[in-house]
Amino acid sequence: AAGAAAMAVGILLFCTGPSWPITLGGTVLSGVGGALLVMIMPGLISDHHGEHRAAAFAAVNGPPGVAGVAFSMAIGVALGQHWSWRPVYLALAAITVVTLAIVAHPVSMPLASRVGTFSLGHFADRQRVLIPWLFIVNAVLTEFSIGVWATSYLKEVGGASSGMAPVLASTFGVMMFASRLVLPATQRVLRSATIAISFGAVGSGAVIMCFGPTLASKVAGLAITAFGGGPLYPLTVDRLYRRADGVIDSISLGAICALASGAAVTIGPLALGVLADAVGLRWAILIIPALCLVGATTQRPVPRRSARSNARSDHTNVGD
Repeated sequence: AAGAAAMAVGILLFCTGPSWPITLGGTVLSGVGGALLVMIMPGLISDHHGEHRAAAFAAVNGPPGVAGVAFSMAIGVALGQHWSWRPVYLALAAITVVTLAIVAHPVSMPLASRVGTFSLGHFADRQRVLIPWLFIVNAVLTEFSIGVWATSYLKEVGGASSGMAPVLASTFGVMMFASRLVLPATQRVLRSATIAISFGAVGSGAVIMCFGPTLASKVAGLAITAFGGGPLYPLTVDRLYRRADGVIDSISLGAICALASGAAVTIGPLALGVLADAVGLRWAILIIPALCLVGATTQRPVPRRSARSNARSDHTNVGD
């Protein structure tokens, strides 16, 4: 409730503030509220859905992509008509906050026992925390960076107009939403290879975006990238929860997930931008297949015998 309230007040100040210090303060306040929600939500989802949390993570993380597309297109239309963006943004935000309040009202905070409060010392546990955390960072670096730069890429490299580029870039959010919507079916087919194959799809899409000769081929590559990247965040977060179950409580694990995604969304687009300044945006995007190769290699399916050995080792360590 505090996070949602902070976001609501922050957005109100951002949209109605008469001077930049007030709008900046509103931005900071809404950011703090959003951070609280991001840290709490994984714990809520895990405790409510248990072993089915991966599908729940996917379902929860799908709509933000569609919301982002709706905000971008609505504000773009408003600016195109020479209207102020403020009423449009405020109206869409109000709808979002009210919907959140209605949906979240009957949901209680996780009641799981706090077996270990949040601490950076948890990262010393290499197998249960550090490696799964790095997997999340790798996943978010891979799928988020290309989404942030999609509009610029389609305009500068694909040749789309200033008005058409953001419309075509919305393909990213729509396809990621669709991918997360069908994640349970995808897992039934691909099973333990889902993460590795998803990385392969993202890398293939990025290669198509780079070498595709037409704008249509680059949009197709973007769609493949988004659809392939959809499962990565939910499944890597689920892996962290499975590894650290019984060692760290669900809310603290949510904070660890937030640190991973926060690091990735800060570093990824920045690194891609710096690389674009050095070699051009078209070639800079090839960093995505490199990240995918790392992800697919390190998160490939484990042979059953090794998996059983690791499980026995983890069980022994828990007992100790």
